Amino acid sequence: MAQASTWNILQTLSAFKSRRRRDANHEHALRELKRFPSHLLADCQREELPLASVAAPPNRHLRIVESRA
Repeated sequence: MAQASTWNILQTLSAFKSRRRRDANHEHALRELKRFPSHLLADCQREELPLASVAAPPNRHLRIVESRA
């Protein structure tokens, strides 16, 4: 019983540390993006759009389904 409790505590701590690390990485990425001028970021985003259509398999159409919960 004590081993299961210890294991649950370790899993909870690990999940907390992972979430905190992920949040810190996200904040760091946002700070790095803010260093670039907005017109350069807009150019990068425009260049990436055609690549997404090339990567999609031919003759396949994506259907967007909106769910209302």
